[in-house]
Amino acid sequence: MSNARVASLYSDGRIYHYPECRYIKYTLPEYRLRQPRQDMERCGYRPCKCCNTMKFRLEKEQDNLQRYSEYKELEFKMVSDALYIRTGISCWKIVYWTDTQDFAIFHRNHKGRPLSFDHPEREQYHRQKDIRSVTSLIDAFIYIYKHDEFRKAEEAANGNLELIRIDRKYQASARRRQRRQQARHLGYLFRKIENGNEEYRKISFC
Repeated sequence: MSNARVASLYSDGRIYHYPECRYIKYTLPEYRLRQPRQDMERCGYRPCKCCNTMKFRLEKEQDNLQRYSEYKELEFKMVSDALYIRTGISCWKIVYWTDTQDFAIFHRNHKGRPLSFDHPEREQYHRQKDIRSVTSLIDAFIYIYKHDEFRKAEEAANGNLELIRIDRKYQASARRRQRRQQARHLGYLFRKIENGNEEYRKISFC
């Protein structure tokens, strides 16, 4: 979806809509004001409560998402106001922010147990750090698929990133994750050493 929004020139409510919204499509073209969202808000217009929702955005992208999911073997479902996606190795959550009108992506926390996709909302998720937000659901689906394809390739290569031929940004993300894991591992080892020897604990505070 583009950044363009539409309002009726003769509406007292000063509400703007997505062009596909049912509340604006019957307004004659000559009576429509069409501007970017930011310009609408600077002029005092506010978003429509009907089309500025996850439900509306999902309906407008449903066909593309269904085709992409079937081709890439993904599964998705909406629970309350969030959209959940299951790939071959993980589960994701997409939330629509009504204030910024974009989507935030969350990844399921690893628990070492199988996922039941009957109730994905019961899982715990963390905000994905390497992508702040996207403006369409199909962009979120593409990111999720590529991310998990890289993780599968990374596992198959035993963590040797030089053997993986996928988008460089995923390699950079993997390197950062490896550095975090190494730092946590070293911290754990030092704590074990210090807890087992009083003299080592004294040295660690020097």
